[in-house]
Amino acid sequence: MGSRVGWLVLSLITGIIMIALGIIFLARPGLGLATVILWFGILAIAHGIVLVLAGLAGRRESRGWAVVEGLFAIVAGVVVLAWPGLSALTALYIVATWMIVSGVVDVIGAFGGGQSSGQRLWLLLTGLVAVVVGIVFFIHPAGGVLAMLWLVGIYLVALGVLRILYGFAPPPERRPA
Repeated sequence: MGSRVGWLVLSLITGIIMIALGIIFLARPGLGLATVILWFGILAIAHGIVLVLAGLAGRRESRGWAVVEGLFAIVAGVVVLAWPGLSALTALYIVATWMIVSGVVDVIGAFGGGQSSGQRLWLLLTGLVAVVVGIVFFIHPAGGVLAMLWLVGIYLVALGVLRILYGFAPPPERRPA
């Protein structure tokens, strides 16, 4: 019975946190973005310090590369914290580029062989939508960042609700080893 209660409590807590974060992203997208950038910068710096120390202590196979990787992570974290707006814009341009490339590949794939006409239509439509959205992100980056934050917010709220519902489902059965 104790594991069942623990399962439910864990699911409720994680679900509520996800919903709260999702609401922050929807209601105050700038705050949500600032929080993500802050935590990423801190994480990158902490990770870099650990790598540098592990490299210097000889706890990694390639000591030199661990130090180089750690220093790079520290610099990346400092850059993200020093220029958060540039970091957000860079992330948006990476996503926009990925959408355009992915969309072009889907459009090309729609004209290849091996798919039904329905599959071709969906590939063509999803490819065109991806290309258009990617181009719009390049033309209107502020709107693109806002749209991405709203999508993350919607995703987190939905995921949080599902996580809470998942908590009320029976826990997975443990099988003897």
